[in-house]
Amino acid sequence: MSSDETVLERFPGVRLDHLNKQYYSGLLRRELLAGRCRACGRWHTPLRPICPSCWSSQVGPEPVSGRGTVHLLTFLHQGPPGADYSGGFPLAAIELAEQAGLRVEATVVDCPRDRLRVGLEVELTWIGRAGAPWPAFRPAGGPAAQDPAARDPAARDGARP
Repeated sequence: MSSDETVLERFPGVRLDHLNKQYYSGLLRRELLAGRCRACGRWHTPLRPICPSCWSSQVGPEPVSGRGTVHLLTFLHQGPPGADYSGGFPLAAIELAEQAGLRVEATVVDCPRDRLRVGLEVELTWIGRAGAPWPAFRPAGGPAAQDPAARDPAARDGARP
């Protein structure tokens, strides 16, 4: 598990607390985490100290499969540095396969704009931003990157694993 210091170092622009540091620590391990209730089995995002469905405190982060469907899609034309906004930067709400209504926000990569649509089946991949790994999604079943380093943020931007 990543130490608090490592998480702070790798995500300097993120306001961390005792709950979300688990999420960001998971990103460093290239695991996308969601909260899961051990009492009722429901998933939730973001991580919370109690289950929003049954109010149990028996919750904790667990990795998700990384499979999902584009639920909502928009194109950003401005935003934080590090992305190419010419033509719009695709940002999507991805409904994860684990449970209806379980959604995360991420960019969609490796997909021509004319293929991007609500309902598109996607799978988790990773991109590098400011020396840290971030989750992204690409069309499911698509060809894997020909160069494994193309998807490895550490290889691309000099970040440590």
